[in-house]
Amino acid sequence: MNIVKKILSQSILWLITFSLLVVFMLLPRDVEYESGEAENFIDAHYVYKIDSHIKQIKEFYHYITHNPGLGEYSDNITNLEHITDKVLKSMWIIIPALFLSLIVGIAKGIFDYWSKDKKASIIGKGSTWLFLSIPDLFIIISLQLSIIALYEMGWIPHIKIYGSDSIDNYIICILFLSIYPFFYVANITYTSFKEEESNDYIRTAKSKGIHTFKILYIHILKNCMPSILSHTNTVILYILSNLFIVERLTDFRGAAFYFWESVRYSPMFAVGQQFAFFPVDTIGFIFYFTIIIFFANTISNIVTGWTSPNRKADLEK
Repeated sequence: MNIVKKILSQSILWLITFSLLVVFMLLPRDVEYESGEAENFIDAHYVYKIDSHIKQIKEFYHYITHNPGLGEYSDNITNLEHITDKVLKSMWIIIPALFLSLIVGIAKGIFDYWSKDKKASIIGKGSTWLFLSIPDLFIIISLQLSIIALYEMGWIPHIKIYGSDSIDNYIICILFLSIYPFFYVANITYTSFKEEESNDYIRTAKSKGIHTFKILYIHILKNCMPSILSHTNTVILYILSNLFIVERLTDFRGAAFYFWESVRYSPMFAVGQQFAFFPVDTIGFIFYFTIIIFFANTISNIVTGWTSPNRKADLEK
């Protein structure tokens, strides 16, 4: 029953969030220009009018309800088909990046905990701290330049790091997309293990002579999973935010790439020009992005709800 309440509250929160984003995207783009006697440009001012905003919302609603498939994107392709195709394309790198971040990140966190008092802590907790401190943008660009340099020296075969038409592009994007989430999960796992180590059942297991790795992977990990999995929604947020960086830097033509294309403006303008903006595809991409976050939160709540009773029972033994 508690899980149902959480799902219901998440649904209401998603609806409110999506509605506010739609209203924000439909802000009017009215501009007033100031020019001199010779009609030379002096300044421009944004002007907000509530009537224009309401009119924009009504026109958008009329458009999506009277045009099948959210209207035409190009010849024989509707906006809905275009948006769905690009979202599905991005999902081919989002889902593997999520599982890679969780599975390998948990393993890295366990290694960090195991090596915390050893010399190996430099490549354990030390590397996790280092990569969490460096911006993703710097890491991705450095890796791209390194791949190019290694290929030029003949040390590696040709790898396509730009585009979205080959398996190389997908693998590269998955790896780039999972860099920060991987180290984030490793850090969460390490912290959870540190909090768990003072419990009595750990000392009991050690006194029985159970191997350290068995204690880590079977006893501690099982009880830490609710805490680790509760951060799934945060991992998804990191992946989605990194998606915009990765797709732009690799020219991967997915949802984030075309979302950026749908909202950017030309730097050129003429005096008196009004910036028409009808964000059908933009709002479509926002819908899918928020739905992904909603499902991540829902799954995280369900898994945490199922595993928490087991954790409580284990601690009471």
